[in-house]
Amino acid sequence: MAKSEFARATFTYNSVEQGVTDVTIDDSYSEIDVTDTLTTVGNSEYLGGRRSISISFSLFKIAGTADLILNAGQTGILKVEDSAGVYTTYTGTAILLSKSLAGTIDDAVKVSYSGRISGALTEAQSA
Repeated sequence: MAKSEFARATFTYNSVEQGVTDVTIDDSYSEIDVTDTLTTVGNSEYLGGRRSISISFSLFKIAGTADLILNAGQTGILKVEDSAGVYTTYTGTAILLSKSLAGTIDDAVKVSYSGRISGALTEAQSA
């Protein structure tokens, strides 16, 4: 199976597409321990619990533009693409919970965001 490099990513939020870097999506379920006296001795039993999807990314600050809105559910579309134009999109209701702005003189200012996906996360690949 061929691997592809990370060539570009965009995040569309509140209908505005922006180029992003440092992309992370963490999709996990909690564990529910259902081990009881009927469980075979020495074993444990678990069920999948609540789903938690977190997202984080960074983008370069464009002077004179507003930052992304925090604590408001907006449709978020993350598109990750390789140099051949093959891409995967992740779509869900994004709630950005934090931002961190950092920069130095003679360098680009970077804004890092993190938050959660509320409800379902849809994944789709290019044809």
